[in-house]
Amino acid sequence: MEYGLAELALMTGYSVRSLRNFYRQGILTGAMIAGKYVFSPEDVERFVAQPFIKSGIQIKAKMRAQHFLEEEHARQPAACLIYDQPGEERSRELNRILLQYINRECAGELKYTYLFDSKINVGRFIFTGQTGEIAAALRKIEEGQ
Repeated sequence: MEYGLAELALMTGYSVRSLRNFYRQGILTGAMIAGKYVFSPEDVERFVAQPFIKSGIQIKAKMRAQHFLEEEHARQPAACLIYDQPGEERSRELNRILLQYINRECAGELKYTYLFDSKINVGRFIFTGQTGEIAAALRKIEEGQ
């Protein structure tokens, strides 16, 4: 599976603009095909393995949960879910399944961050959004088991 800028932004919490800048600086490698950025799983692995990028992703993931906890004026019911999946291969497969599902069926309301921590061999998925959307994402996880 190859990733585009929107998918990489969704996974990492970095903006598309930041990712373009990382690409121009050589921090993020990939290819430009037919005017679109394309990143292989290996490109993404190298990118997120860099200590300052990994640290940024971790901070953004923590901030997503913190922001959810501190938001006092929610306009509608919402939920925050942190899901940990042991094992690198399984975590990557779930990430692929979830990215396809979110890009195809969610209208931008479900926020999602993914980071694999090789020290503890666990993929962490953080979701915030409407309860129905998070429940649907959980069903995709169960289907993928």
